[in-house]
Amino acid sequence: MEARLLENWTLNYGDGRKPKVVQVPHAWQQQMPVDDEGPVIYECRLDVPEEPCKLRFRGVSYQAVVIINGKPVCVHEGIWDAFEVSLIDYLGEITEIAIKVTKNGGETFPVRDVASGFLPYVFNTFGGIFGEVELVEYNAPIELPAAEPRVTVDGSKIFVDGEPIYLRGLLHWGWYPELGHTNVTESVIRDEIRGAKALGFNLVKFCLWVPPHRYLELLEEEGMLGWLELPLWDPTPDDTLLAKMGQEIERIVRQYRHHRSIAVWTVGCELSTATPPEYRAYLQQLVSNLTGCPLVKDNSGGAEMYGGDLREFGTFDDFHPYCELPFYPQVLDSLMTGPRKPLPILLGEFNDVDTHRDLPGLAHEMPYWSSSIQELNAKGVRWQHDLPQVLSTSPLANDRLRSQSLMASSLEKAAYIRKTVQEAVHSRSEIGGFVLTGWRDTPISSSGVFDDYGSAKWQASDFASWNADDCLFLIPTRRPPWVAGGNRPGWQDLFNYFVGQVFIRVGLHTTRGKTAGLTWRILDQNGSIVARGAAPSQSVGVLDSKQVAEIVWQCNEPGAYKLAVEFGTVVNEWPIWVVSKIQPEVRVVDSSGVFLGLTSTESGPIITSDPSVDGDIVVLAGGATVAKPFWREAAYEFVDDAFWAEVPFAEQWSRLAAISPDRVIDPQFLASLQGAEVLIRRIDTRTYKEHAVLVRQGRKFITTLRPYGGLGNQPVGVKNNPAGQEFLRSLIKLLAN
Repeated sequence: MEARLLENWTLNYGDGRKPKVVQVPHAWQQQMPVDDEGPVIYECRLDVPEEPCKLRFRGVSYQAVVIINGKPVCVHEGIWDAFEVSLIDYLGEITEIAIKVTKNGGETFPVRDVASGFLPYVFNTFGGIFGEVELVEYNAPIELPAAEPRVTVDGSKIFVDGEPIYLRGLLHWGWYPELGHTNVTESVIRDEIRGAKALGFNLVKFCLWVPPHRYLELLEEEGMLGWLELPLWDPTPDDTLLAKMGQEIERIVRQYRHHRSIAVWTVGCELSTATPPEYRAYLQQLVSNLTGCPLVKDNSGGAEMYGGDLREFGTFDDFHPYCELPFYPQVLDSLMTGPRKPLPILLGEFNDVDTHRDLPGLAHEMPYWSSSIQELNAKGVRWQHDLPQVLSTSPLANDRLRSQSLMASSLEKAAYIRKTVQEAVHSRSEIGGFVLTGWRDTPISSSGVFDDYGSAKWQASDFASWNADDCLFLIPTRRPPWVAGGNRPGWQDLFNYFVGQVFIRVGLHTTRGKTAGLTWRILDQNGSIVARGAAPSQSVGVLDSKQVAEIVWQCNEPGAYKLAVEFGTVVNEWPIWVVSKIQPEVRVVDSSGVFLGLTSTESGPIITSDPSVDGDIVVLAGGATVAKPFWREAAYEFVDDAFWAEVPFAEQWSRLAAISPDRVIDPQFLASLQGAEVLIRRIDTRTYKEHAVLVRQGRKFITTLRPYGGLGNQPVGVKNNPAGQEFLRSLIKLLAN
């Protein structure tokens, strides 16, 4: 017999309403309060064929009690695995089929007590028969043998079908607000895959959810790969419930292991102290044995990064570095293999950048997932639930022009962050790939490559230099400063230089190996070439990172320039700022010692790090500040165009990187500054709270920006920080006028 779908059902909500005709796949969404677990009852009439057959349920969330002709015949618990019910006893009969469904997230099946995955933390749980219901012949297998592994590993290098590959993935949480569940249509899947491919990605990481089989089939058809992360996140420590989740995980693996597109498996994510090492070890070995895949890890993120028992199990290292931009190089270095066993290193999640979202559009449309109505958008287990209040209180929700300006600025900032970080990743050949966070904006974050409506935020050209098989990058010059009697780690800025010799090293990471010569050009603001050169042919090996040129340029004219480099067909470019090296004439009052190396003069404006001192330039180093990241979860408004014409740092992220702080001005201190005007306003892109980074009070400037650098890879000390010197020089010039 041919398999056929049972699509037409009635749904009884059990609250006195008339049963409703529905099409399966189905989730009940806003037809019930989001925190109502049910149960609800789906019903249909089935004329059972004479041939031996069974019902196959591709997905029911969470508990399904199958009732035939009024008699319960099966109870299944589990969201992500399929299950079957025999119809042998009903051949040739007209039967009444009823499915009593209770979703997870309520008192019966709390989120942590079942394999809920991460979706409850994105929005809420969903309930219903969200997978297809099929009538299939009795002997049709629900499990298929494992696919022959396509992946091989050589040390830290990864190959697929014998070809070297650098994994470039997008993190997908399965968030489909239009649908209310995860069983998306083929047209949506194709659009997603092609959208990701267009931006340079070659892998989709299904983070803590299990996609429909068709998604994995289409990945293979489109030449893409999948990373299946099984839905274990922050589970209960109860041994009995963990064992039950382990059984569901085994069923999922047996039903999905035949897909050739799956290149990587992880048992769970950021499991910390919740799961015993013996449990993780068993599941990792089970998945390895059932799939034969060479890349299987127990815990994406790892205990070294997220705590818990330090014993880890698997065939690759997996880290989730989420950090401020200046610290990425050092954090990446801390994760390198060193004397440990050489395994591939994958960054299973990282480099999230929350951008400003379309608040006026959301306030006008008010989708259910942003609503303040409890029945539509209860907080549930989410730790982040700011959007409803933001839409009702933030001025940005009612100011379209201001919102559009902030969005453009935050997208440009995000593009700079991602390019800079990804080049640092490419420069470390031990890293075998990454997964960028994330796919689409969600109620808890706006770090998606695609926005709330599924549209790409950037063009393919914005990602082309770093999201391809080959990537050119800049290599920082080491400049360890002498501090308190000895050297400390230090680097020269990659983008900011003093007048004189500009020395730049260029490296290449290549997937398949490449031999070529390098040409370079320096262009001024008008696009005119002011310097150029070429380097001899170099060879870079398969999945290797190597220096391919040294650029030496004698620059005697301060200004904004661009370095453009070509290595065969590989191209990249970077902003280059050149400034005069002049000791600022300032009187230094510096009890905290942050202006080490800055000589105090007898005249000139007073520069101080002490908020109690009546200085002309007050650089707050600790007191009167609040800790806030500059780069993560933030967008900026640069106020007063006339000021920024004299202080050329507005939205110049490659200059701000050298002086960016990790603090903002304390709002209470700011309130005490009568008549203070905010010149840099930090806007939190999750809570939309506003803080000042730079203010002007009369002729006085107060800021948390760091002209002395010193965070991460920022140059240490004003004398070593070209951007820091230029920032101070601009303020001093304004004070003199």
